[in-house]
Amino acid sequence: MIGIISALDEELQLFLDKADIGKSIVQSQITFHFGTLEGHAIVLLKCGVGKVNAAIATQLLIDRFGVDSIIFTGMAGGLVPYIKKQDIVISNFVVQYDVDLTAFGRRPGEIPELSRLIEANPNLIKSARKAFDTYKSEKSIKSNVIVGTIACGDTFVSDSEKIQWLQTEFGAVAVEMEGGAVGQVCQMNNVPFVIIRIISDVASETAASEFIFSLEDASKTTFGIVQQMLKQLPIKDKRELFAKA
Repeated sequence: MIGIISALDEELQLFLDKADIGKSIVQSQITFHFGTLEGHAIVLLKCGVGKVNAAIATQLLIDRFGVDSIIFTGMAGGLVPYIKKQDIVISNFVVQYDVDLTAFGRRPGEIPELSRLIEANPNLIKSARKAFDTYKSEKSIKSNVIVGTIACGDTFVSDSEKIQWLQTEFGAVAVEMEGGAVGQVCQMNNVPFVIIRIISDVASETAASEFIFSLEDASKTTFGIVQQMLKQLPIKDKRELFAKA
């Protein structure tokens, strides 16, 4: 079963509209929707904004519902000049930039006993990249795709100094508020994951308003790419679909 997470209702709505939902349950104030999409057994959920919400949702997907892979989709801010609004970023690594143990000689973002940069699953990256190419060809969209490091922290970034630091310190191409926590939980549980983000803003002083205005169109694009990704992934047996729900 594949877990698909978004932070906001708007980012998840098309998935709920298009999926065949058979059952929904509430756990820890999060609603988990079980069903099928493009032949795959899936569970859909809105985790809410921020790393704690994302971590709770991810651990529940693994422990309670036994997902075998996780896709996180939604919007992000761009950090480098060659990325523009509506471009897609697929994570090869995620990092939690607001983890700071530099007083103990560690580098920014370094978590003891874990990788500083947490690697997404190469097969899921490849599948997402191929899905983007197919979707772009079918829809004739002008967006480009970048595979790169996504920085994550519990702050909505909208200042140029922080942008420069994130790019210089981590080589990050985009910034958001959930993916690093998803990556950490998945790494600790040996569950494959990938983060797929569409650029809603360039993390500038106008980022908040740009984010709001981009929400509807951006959500259509991310849904289309994940839908295409599911079409290309091998379908597993669905007999256990609701066994752990």
